[in-house]
Formats: sequence, structure tokens, C-alpha cells
Amino acid sequence: MSGTLALDIETVSPDREPTDQAHFRDSSYFELLAVGLGFRPAPGEPVETTVCFRDGEDAESELALVDAVCDWCVERPADRLVTYNGDGFDLLHLPGRAAVAGEAVGDMTPRDRLDRILDLQHVDLMDETRRVYGGFRGLEQVCEDLAVDVPETHWADYEHGMHPDDWRPLGKRGKKQVVNTDVPQFGERYLALAAVDAQETVTFRALSDLLRDYTVADIEPLFELLDRRPFDGD
Repeated sequence: MSGTLALDIETVSPDREPTDQAHFRDSSYFELLAVGLGFRPAPGEPVETTVCFRDGEDAESELALVDAVCDWCVERPADRLVTYNGDGFDLLHLPGRAAVAGEAVGDMTPRDRLDRILDLQHVDLMDETRRVYGGFRGLEQVCEDLAVDVPETHWADYEHGMHPDDWRPLGKRGKKQVVNTDVPQFGERYLALAAVDAQETVTFRALSDLLRDYTVADIEPLFELLDRRPFDGD
């Protein structure tokens, strides 16, 4: 058996916020921010991770991110891809945004390349959790249930000058952890700084570190969950 890839995308929605369930399957409501990637050459081997970031706010920067993802994956032979809700999000919007950006600049090469590279046996771990729990369950909750360690990313550990309570709904205010709805806020600030070549600022470096740590924390557990199937011990 060849290796296993893992993939998780992070997105922003700077133009319009998805509010209806149908919007979450429409790539026009999202733009790519970063792609977390993992690779394990064989069961029991160490997992390698990386996070590829977009470096601007234009369509060209999205295509450059897609190419960076392809470059990383092509150097790591795999016959299997693992995601959590990839069918419902990541594998919709990664190629979906490659198509939107490609149409904007007249270059579909990154989209076509991505389709070839990700043409692998796909294991969406959410299918397993739906079988066991009978409905949706977030990655963090599943990991907690199965005692799989997921490092927490605490937003106050980074010198970005932002406070999530400024945008969080009342029920999520005061949480120390970065939650998934914080990422677009941090991400839009990150991209705005990248677009004006402010990569050497304290704020940019802090946001880069925060987003990288958060994304890697969603990648590494996928391999342990993959090995733990079936989750109910059947």
C-alpha cells in the first residue's frame, strides 16, 4: 500500500456570509484561506504535516495556493485520502474555488491538476461517525469521545491584537479556544496584511502562527481516527 494523505481547508467569506444550509455547498460563498495537509507513508509511521497559505486577496493568489497543494501532494505518493466531512465541504470547495478563480483569470490548469492528484480512494470519517452516532458530530467532539488528543489553540497566546468576543455570538464569548467561526475573522485580517506585503509585522506573524497551529490540530487526529475504525468496536 502507498501512503495516506489528509486534507482540511480553511476559508473566508469576505463578500457575503453563508446563512442558509444550501449556501454551504455553493463555492461562491467562500474563498480559500489555507489548506492543511498531512501524509503518512504507512501505518505506524510518523505523520508529516504542512499548511499552505494564500498570500493575497485576488484570484491569482487562490490559484497559487492550489498549485502549492498540488506540488506538496505530488511529491508524496498516496493511494488514499482521509478527511472529516470532506464530501460536505473540503472536496466541494477546494476544487470549486479552483474553478471560480480559474474562470476569473482564464486558467483552469490548477483545477485540472487538482482533480488528477486527488483522484484517490477517499475515506470521509464523518461517514463513520454518522453510522455510530446517528447524525452530525464535530471532529473535536468525536476526538473527545474517543480520547484522541487534539491540542487546543488559545487565541490570547498570539500577539494579533484581535478579540473574538467582538464578533462571537453571546453563547461563545469568553472561550479561550479558537473555534471554527473565528477562523474567517482572523483569516480576513491575515489576507489583508498579506495583500499589502506586511508579512514582517508582529500581527501578521502572530496570525500566521495561530492559523497554522489551529489547522494542524485538525489534521493530525485524522490518522488516529482512521486507525481506530470502527469507532464502536464492532
